[in-house]
Amino acid sequence: MSPVFESEAVGLTYPDGTEALRNTNVSVASGEFVSIVGPSGCGKSTLLRIASGLIAPTCGSTNRTGTVQFVFQDSTLLPWRSVRRNVSLNLELQKAGKSETEKRTNSALELVGLLDSAEKLPRQLSGGMKMRTSLARSLVCEPDLYLFDEPFAALDEFSRERLNVELLAMLSTRNAASLFVTHSIAEAVFLSHRVLVMSPRPGTIVQEFVIPFGPDRQQDLRYSPEFARLSGEIAQSLRELIAL
Repeated sequence: MSPVFESEAVGLTYPDGTEALRNTNVSVASGEFVSIVGPSGCGKSTLLRIASGLIAPTCGSTNRTGTVQFVFQDSTLLPWRSVRRNVSLNLELQKAGKSETEKRTNSALELVGLLDSAEKLPRQLSGGMKMRTSLARSLVCEPDLYLFDEPFAALDEFSRERLNVELLAMLSTRNAASLFVTHSIAEAVFLSHRVLVMSPRPGTIVQEFVIPFGPDRQQDLRYSPEFARLSGEIAQSLRELIAL
């Protein structure tokens, strides 16, 4: 399948001379979930911003087809708007019709399990519910590419693992591409078709792991020998990079 996003020999050097990325090659196709792991400061989030079009690389080339939605670590909800009105915000900005907005908003809220909390304000929500609202706000736009920048990093482990399962269920109804940045190797292995390992700054992709698990992944997968083996191999790859 043709990539929804691809970068070829991409590099980025900031005006102060800091080289964030060098010769970075990434591709992600429709229906594919690709995670990126690497040491702190290696340029993972910078690569997402290039993929979104928020910043341009200083060398190399990128190509993206279709629409994109960015899901940040912070849920970035507007505190004065209800859950429903936070989710519908992007459709309102696109000037979608009232009936279409209501239909798609309700569908997204039902998908993330927040239809019964639609009139609550963000201050009335738990951390997990806030992130579900943020996911629904992105789902409602039905993009071709999702960019996730450590969306579950601030959650406790139990909530994080539950949302991993729920995210896969949400995405199973779409054929979108997903590029996901995380510091959690277990999260990357659980969610992904492929895991890319990035070197310390200047970041570049140095290794790729193909994840063999099928689409119906449940929590007990995390306790399987194959899951432990893959997680260990990725962890060892990162340890060797950091030791260089």
